[in-house]
Amino acid sequence: MVMGRRICSERNILICLYLTIFLLPLSSWLFYFALVPAALLSMGDIFLTKRKVNYGGKWGWFGGGFLVCSFLSVSGAADFFFSIFNWCFLPLAYAFLYVLISTYFAGEEEKRKALYVFLAGAVCVVIWGVIQYADAGCMARDLNAEGWVDPERFPLLRRRMFSTLGNPNLFGAYLLMLISVFAPFALGERNNKRKILFAGFLFVLSVCLALTYSRGAWISLAGIVLCLAVFYDKRFGLVFLAVPLILFFYHGQVAERFISLFSGEDTSLSLRLALWESTIAMIEEHPLLGIGWGSYWLAYPEYNFFIEDASVVIFHAHDMYLHIPAEVGIPGGILYFLFFFGQGVMSWRIWRRGKGTMKLFGLSGMLLVLSAAIDGIGDYALFSCPVSCCFWALSALCVSEERRGAAG
Repeated sequence: MVMGRRICSERNILICLYLTIFLLPLSSWLFYFALVPAALLSMGDIFLTKRKVNYGGKWGWFGGGFLVCSFLSVSGAADFFFSIFNWCFLPLAYAFLYVLISTYFAGEEEKRKALYVFLAGAVCVVIWGVIQYADAGCMARDLNAEGWVDPERFPLLRRRMFSTLGNPNLFGAYLLMLISVFAPFALGERNNKRKILFAGFLFVLSVCLALTYSRGAWISLAGIVLCLAVFYDKRFGLVFLAVPLILFFYHGQVAERFISLFSGEDTSLSLRLALWESTIAMIEEHPLLGIGWGSYWLAYPEYNFFIEDASVVIFHAHDMYLHIPAEVGIPGGILYFLFFFGQGVMSWRIWRRGKGTMKLFGLSGMLLVLSAAIDGIGDYALFSCPVSCCFWALSALCVSEERRGAAG
């Protein structure tokens, strides 16, 4: 019994969780070698110490309901074994990660340490992204091979930063999460050295975000600034006055890419509209349990009317609000979004009622949900396991204290 308590100690569990957090953005599979031991050790700890598990309070019921619906959806999947395998390594892993962080990162000290671990992982990701971006030849080959640019519409766009996330849009979503979480701490930090560190870090993240050329991420960043203007300081609204001036004097590829948002001349808009139409057809034909978790790429060819090349694989609908109900059904989609936006509601409560560090975590959680919600309109970055794990880990970190109190 004593040996069991030592092995399943809170310290060992925290070490595994810190390692998991660090590895999340660096690899799509390596973090499992830390997450699985953390889950097993926590089971032993809960059994031996009768520790109270934080499942998410009232909002956790929606998350649990989605988990059940997504599991049931595999019954109608085109490839049952792939779907159940994918479910175990994605939604189930998200649930374990969320509950573990909610349960063991309750104190302010653990939360701050977790933030610095996220910071350390982000530094590694950014450094690797810069190294990739500097290799112009390799970058050009990757862009052409993956189809991340429209050469006819953007002939001069030969580089987009993607780092360890493997895709510029996924990297952009990851950067948005970091900006959402760290911006409030940069604003609220009283120690000048740490404030400068956070400010410099946010500047680097913003530059990297620009170099992803991800237009959806840029719009989400505007949403973050608007939220800061509403909830923190109205002077953030002045940032929007700078955008026309920058576009007037700067005519590089960033400006060209941004202006294209309002022209609709490139192929990405046409592709998205076609994908959305096909996805709506999937929902209409499979309203209850969907086409099966993780099975979009298998089901899409039956609904395809736009892409002529049969070798092209479409993994997601490029819209979070259509993709989720398409795969798990309308009931599962409703439960998912109730839990998703519930994170924002809990964060808002913390921001309104909290003090000190917890108040900053509340604002971080609000920005986190808002940025992901906006980005999800024209893309589905949470399709990626590392990106989704980062989102749910950061969300749990921001709202865990709320759920331990009466307000949860």
